[in-house]
Amino acid sequence: MRAMAKAFDGVRVIDFTQVIAGPFCTQHLAMMGADVIKLEQRSGGDQGRYLIGDNDLGRAGMSPMFLSINSGKRALTLDLKHPRAHEVVHRLVAGANIVVENFKAGTMDRLGFGYEALKEVRPGLVFCSISGYGQTGDYAGAPAYDGAIQAASGMMSVTGHPDTGPVRAGFTAVDLSTGITAAFACASALYRQQATGEGQRLDVTMFESSLSMLAPLLIDYLTTGNLARPVGNSSPARVPTADSFRVRDGSILMTCLTERQWQGLCRALDRPALAADRRFADNEARKANQDALRAALEEAFADDTPEGWERRLAAEGVPAAPINDISQALAHPALTERRFVERRPGPARRGGDFKKKKAPPQ
Repeated sequence: MRAMAKAFDGVRVIDFTQVIAGPFCTQHLAMMGADVIKLEQRSGGDQGRYLIGDNDLGRAGMSPMFLSINSGKRALTLDLKHPRAHEVVHRLVAGANIVVENFKAGTMDRLGFGYEALKEVRPGLVFCSISGYGQTGDYAGAPAYDGAIQAASGMMSVTGHPDTGPVRAGFTAVDLSTGITAAFACASALYRQQATGEGQRLDVTMFESSLSMLAPLLIDYLTTGNLARPVGNSSPARVPTADSFRVRDGSILMTCLTERQWQGLCRALDRPALAADRRFADNEARKANQDALRAALEEAFADDTPEGWERRLAAEGVPAAPINDISQALAHPALTERRFVERRPGPARRGGDFKKKKAPPQ
């Protein structure tokens, strides 16, 4: 059967990136059909091959993190400082649409592969640089990893419980959001390239990408002076029925925000007395009496399991879900039904079969 055409079929990307943000960007371009050629230094290759992988795969340079963000690419090793490297890079770039790099600011220029040099080789080139703080300014070239940017951007200041203080997100939120931002920027510039033949220099920063994710909190501060603080598992809307709750054999996260959902919650709990209780007559009353409300809810929630409450609450239009670990999330029926994860053969002696995430729908 003939494979379905993808949006970026015929597009070529030369990928100078490593670790997470850059490779995540180029993997998205690959999933959309682009031919991504990943260039790795001969001395060790992409640092991400060995990070977050204290196992046989990591020691073999095929860490789970590396595998998760580099599928669908071709690769070659190249000493970028070798005298003949320019010849190889120029041949590759001459047939490319996009170059993506995430070295420290100025590194590509020092190597002779900056935008001004490569646009002479390939007029109309889209050249995307990903860095911590950008290609210009006092912070250009400053070292940056996900954790440092989570701290600098204020992301940590709003993460965690009020009694714990700032907490880092449990995954590389800045790296991944920056990769998606960069992929969107590349796609937009590619659209312009196809329409006009003109190229573009893109300057994507981890710092600005992380602040963009915090936009509602930034605008709240700029317009009202309200400085966001950690709220734990509760909703930023400060609604006491939007939080995590203990249930039988586990916990759930429920987002019950509206009066209609409150009435649905009382029906799902089979507690009509709660709906009639003047202490809980509206959201302001529920906030004023939230300790008593939480005790009543968790007493009722003890009657069923996380999965049971998910079904009962959904039937009443109240969003809720079990608080799953990764293994439970991967076993979710929705992923099985939509074939999100596909099993593929893996290299011999390196962990057996791999599971591959499905590309986004086109």
